[in-house]
Amino acid sequence: MQIRKFVNSEFLTSSIWGTRIIPAAAACLVMAALVIVFLVVPNERVMGAVQRIFYFHVGSAMACYAMIVLLLIGSSFYLATRENAWDAIAEAGAFVAFVFASIVLLTGSIWGHSAWNTWWRWEPRLVSFLILWLLLFSYVLLRQFSSGAERAGAFAAVLGILIALNVPVVIFSIKLLSHAEQLHPEVVAQRGLRDWRFILGLVVSNVALIAAALWLWWLRLTGSVIEHSIRLSGLKAHSLARS
Repeated sequence: MQIRKFVNSEFLTSSIWGTRIIPAAAACLVMAALVIVFLVVPNERVMGAVQRIFYFHVGSAMACYAMIVLLLIGSSFYLATRENAWDAIAEAGAFVAFVFASIVLLTGSIWGHSAWNTWWRWEPRLVSFLILWLLLFSYVLLRQFSSGAERAGAFAAVLGILIALNVPVVIFSIKLLSHAEQLHPEVVAQRGLRDWRFILGLVVSNVALIAAALWLWWLRLTGSVIEHSIRLSGLKAHSLARS
């Protein structure tokens, strides 16, 4: 695969996918999700209107996982090929995943306080996701404070793979305790969405937030590639000036 054909400033800034299709699709889907969640979906019988945060909470988690998939792909191929393009793909995925992971924690705390009168509880799902957030935060710090370091890409790639391996732990951690011992619900698995409008809101919000994450990933990737090109141009100019 000629990855450099796609991961370069010329393609990223001129491609119709990144400049028109993905942004337009993301904007339309987000608007559709807002209309459906706030105007079509009815109030939940027990939680009332506050249940609407569920759609953005779950959608942000799905967007986070989608970006971690890109992080895993980029990290794996970077370790195999040492191509900077794969490193840029992984880095952009990690940064956007961190943003959506932060949204998941924030919306989860608001939902938990409204539903169960507690902002946090040390149960497996919450703790495992907090660990995922901390790993993403560590990745962001590593990239921010090791810019230009020769081995930073390899260290970040290994950390990216570890982050991806933590996702199944988050997903299946809810099985570690019985329903009576934890607050976090299994809404979809227990068929808690009985009204078709609830299902519609969940599907559209998930797709909308994943599309928004892809757009942000494209923007971050473009910025990283341009920054790398500027850095290389500066080094070449400095070398020519010294010679």
